[in-house]
Amino acid sequence: MRSARLVVTRHGDARYGLAWLGAHLGDGYLWFTLAALGLWLGDDPLRRGVLLWIISMAVGGSLTTSSKFILRRQRPQEQHGFYSVKYDRHSFPSGHATRMGAVATWGAILFPGYAWVFIGVSLWTAWSRVALSVHYLLDVVIGLTIGVATSLLIFAVTGGRV
Repeated sequence: MRSARLVVTRHGDARYGLAWLGAHLGDGYLWFTLAALGLWLGDDPLRRGVLLWIISMAVGGSLTTSSKFILRRQRPQEQHGFYSVKYDRHSFPSGHATRMGAVATWGAILFPGYAWVFIGVSLWTAWSRVALSVHYLLDVVIGLTIGVATSLLIFAVTGGRV
């Protein structure tokens, strides 16, 4: 299985710390806080772009959460501290990857010179979720796809401008 080849262990693998940090770089509170700062401190074009980014994360998150409750795919391994065991017990698709697909897309649109940073952090987060056995590889691939597709659709529907 491809997912199993990406898994790192807590003991004896130096990549574990990188995976732990990367997995939490996809946490919602971090990106919604940064978006709130953009709304507060940004100029009008940035505010519009950030608002569309927030809408993309909300729509993508709704699609992802609905899919999880319908499909109910079990996670590869029970983990603590990487998702809420009360309301996010299911694995497919990855909500963190969905959020990071939106981050990569809107980061590239709003800050084209730094697109590689947003894309890199998004891929790092997706890898980390698989490396820590929080998700299967397909979970994060589909999550990233939902985030990117939702963002591009919202960008197109709103006239392709920020």
